[in-house]
Amino acid sequence: MARAKLIQDKADVAPEHHGLFDELAALRGRISGPSSVVLHSPGLARPWNRTSEFLHGHSVVEPEHAELAVCATARELDCAYVWAAHVPAARRAGVSEAAIEAVANDGDVDGLTASEATVVRFVRQIVRERRVDDGVFDALLGAHGPRWMLELTAWIGRYSALACILNCFDVMPAPDAAVLPPSNRAAATSMARPPLPETRIPLLTARDQVPEADRALFDAIAEGRGSVRGPFALLLYSPVLCQAVLDLSVYLRQDDFVPAATRELAVIATARERDCPYVWAAHAPAARKEGVPDAVSQLVRDSGSLEGLTERDGDVIDLARQLLRTHRVEQPLFDRLLAEHSLPGLVELTAVVGHYVFVTTILNAFEVSPAPGAETLPLA
Repeated sequence: MARAKLIQDKADVAPEHHGLFDELAALRGRISGPSSVVLHSPGLARPWNRTSEFLHGHSVVEPEHAELAVCATARELDCAYVWAAHVPAARRAGVSEAAIEAVANDGDVDGLTASEATVVRFVRQIVRERRVDDGVFDALLGAHGPRWMLELTAWIGRYSALACILNCFDVMPAPDAAVLPPSNRAAATSMARPPLPETRIPLLTARDQVPEADRALFDAIAEGRGSVRGPFALLLYSPVLCQAVLDLSVYLRQDDFVPAATRELAVIATARERDCPYVWAAHAPAARKEGVPDAVSQLVRDSGSLEGLTERDGDVIDLARQLLRTHRVEQPLFDRLLAEHSLPGLVELTAVVGHYVFVTTILNAFEVSPAPGAETLPLA
């Protein structure tokens, strides 16, 4: 049973949010899955959904590749709800039964078609190892180009973010849905390597690098952040997706439910779990500015024990650790977080973790390093 009431009927939301409910229900015909949790925070619901709506309606990634990547992501993050929802879609898109079985059982992909095997390897590497081998990345990039590659990575990052919401709130599929078997994979033993010296595609950091039609978006990013860098210098390869991610990022930065110090602590904890030096370098100073003590940041950086921390700080760090290590949140932790932050606040705190999993997936896949001299994140 889900840990919060799932919002599925218009009567479940206040009258002032009925229009939002109708808008979101019209997209898929009903409210279900992660939306039924996210609607507990109505301000988050619209920007949270825009990335999914872009991917499902406008992505250049063919359905057979997108759905296989989603199923593989569900397997890696042990998300039964996403698996049940997307295995039928994968079959309709033409994904082979052999590929579905290999993904479900953490099996060998050598017997699959080259395209299926490479997509599964890409998902497994970026989720498990936080980096991707040159051969896997280059095969996909060479076959499809930069925008396709960016959007395939976005599918993986987006469904990783959705899995955070679904797994935290223990949202399960219907009893008769496709069953995700227990994982057969061994505990991870490899560590992430440092980023490569150069990004895998050129970063779009100058205004004249983007088409005229996209320069207003470029200007909006630069105005809000001082320059175009990091994930947005990649997302501009897909401008509508970039706008959707920007809208969500702006919302989370202005969030009324999650205090700035708590948000930044969640971000650096996610950066540590995902071995993402770029996000660490960008947000460790922000965490300090918002009042996170240096000792707490250092503990996060070094994956240290939570003993001795305030319960509030320890629980925020542990939320990121549990979601990204075991893909579940233990009930006592969930209960403390709910009491501390309220239901809308816990939804938004989990969304912060999920959003930065999305961001780190893109940065790590494309090998984006922080600026020279930035705060460093040692390998785990």
